Amino acid sequence: GTRKSYSSYLAIQTSVIMASRSFLTLAISGILTLYLYGCASTPKHGKSTRYSPGRKIAGIVERERKPPSLSTKAYAHYSLGVIYDNEGNTSRAVEEYLKAIEFDPDAAPLYYRLGASYVKSGDLDKAISALKKAVELEEDNAQSRFLLALIYTSQQRYEEATKEYEEILKRNVDDLATLTSLADLYILGQDLDRAIEIYENLAKEKSDSPVIHFNLAMVYAKAARIDQALAELKKAVELKPDYLEAHLALAVLLEMDSKPEEALEHYKRALQLDPANTKLYRQLGQMYFQMEKIEEGIREYEHLLKLDPEDVIVYIELGYMYVSGGRADDAIEILKKALLLENRTQDVLMALGFCYSEKGDKPAAIEEYKKSIEADPLNPKPYFYLGAMYEEIGERNKAILELEKAIELGPDNPEALNYLGYIYAEENRNLDEAEQLVKKALDIDPDNGAYLDSLGWVYYKKGVFEQARIEIEKAKGLIGDDPVVYDHLGDVYFKIGDFDKAKEAWEKSLELKTSDEVKKKIESLTVGVR
Repeated sequence: GTRKSYSSYLAIQTSVIMASRSFLTLAISGILTLYLYGCASTPKHGKSTRYSPGRKIAGIVERERKPPSLSTKAYAHYSLGVIYDNEGNTSRAVEEYLKAIEFDPDAAPLYYRLGASYVKSGDLDKAISALKKAVELEEDNAQSRFLLALIYTSQQRYEEATKEYEEILKRNVDDLATLTSLADLYILGQDLDRAIEIYENLAKEKSDSPVIHFNLAMVYAKAARIDQALAELKKAVELKPDYLEAHLALAVLLEMDSKPEEALEHYKRALQLDPANTKLYRQLGQMYFQMEKIEEGIREYEHLLKLDPEDVIVYIELGYMYVSGGRADDAIEILKKALLLENRTQDVLMALGFCYSEKGDKPAAIEEYKKSIEADPLNPKPYFYLGAMYEEIGERNKAILELEKAIELGPDNPEALNYLGYIYAEENRNLDEAEQLVKKALDIDPDNGAYLDSLGWVYYKKGVFEQARIEIEKAKGLIGDDPVVYDHLGDVYFKIGDFDKAKEAWEKSLELKTSDEVKKKIESLTVGVR
């Protein structure tokens, strides 16, 4: 009758092992990127490169088709400015452009260069001022308008950015960079229909462009049009079989679409294209793990460990996989190696505690949890795990002390709140406090069936049997077949006089898990003793 929240407090690394999946889902939820003038890429760290204008200014600037027509002195200073820009000496470049402007104050290209240098130095207000002047002098200056739009977008001034893009398109309706940037801007503003319209038109006109199909797929995915997204991604990889980002996106979407085997094939293809990518080994390992192909997952993680032997999280995740595959000794061995790295020591010690517990060596597990507390006495997690372990071996007073400490340090941990409340109910003590603890856990996680069962059990102990029935029946609806819940429900039905339902519930509990105590309840009910 312990309260493990039915997700098991022992599964320490479940959240860790899933955390690294975000690197792939960014391809779905992030901003889509076509680098300027058609150079394709996808965001790798959650932000589109386009919207960090300083990083790509040099590439934009160098696309000037020919040197501007300037007076001799202005051109001399302009040329020096370009040299300084190329050397990365932005401040000197600005000085030279300003001197050039003194000789040619009406030359739009000088203001464009000046604005670009200000962007690189991070002075966006001066950049905007210079670029506006360039546009004022030359209305069809697409480069200045484009750079202005980038700056406005980086400042979340989307309406102003949109106006600049629209002005460019008035003069050149087929400008690919502007069209894709405008579509991305619509995505930022959650106007997905307009973004889709742009990309659909581009896909018709440039049907042989894998990048366009990829970006259209990403907008479809963001709009939850998964079938269409998959179709566009398949076109992208048909056109470009080595399109890494498209294979990754296909894998993610296929996984979301409950097609794990197909997803695996694209993850494997991505790994062939990028064999040194440690994240892909991790992703493959995790996916095998979810598919209950534990040994395959272990194989990927063992390879990952060779590539990245300094990453402690890899040791922890591999240890968890070993345990899941019934190889607790291997898990303990690998985690002891992780301790030698002297990094994230507390996490490793907690994982070791889990492994010893799974091996059945509870005293060793307790020692590891104690060491974990010594490593960081202010972290509530190891107190919770230690308390749960004490409860498992029947030392409830020690369990209560550790759980109270866990709640003191982490008052919003619903598992600790629920666990302590349940133990109080089991001990038939502090029942009012137990009720408040479990209710607080439910405030944080209202649809947790284990917590509802705990609350019902508190009510049962307080003699409020009808309320107990309501809560435990809710718990059964959420949890399904759990022997503890059915046992509790049988006790409640018995107390309210519904003996047929009590017997039915106890029999169901016994069917799910053998229990001498539940057998006795059924026997006593049958002979009329109970």
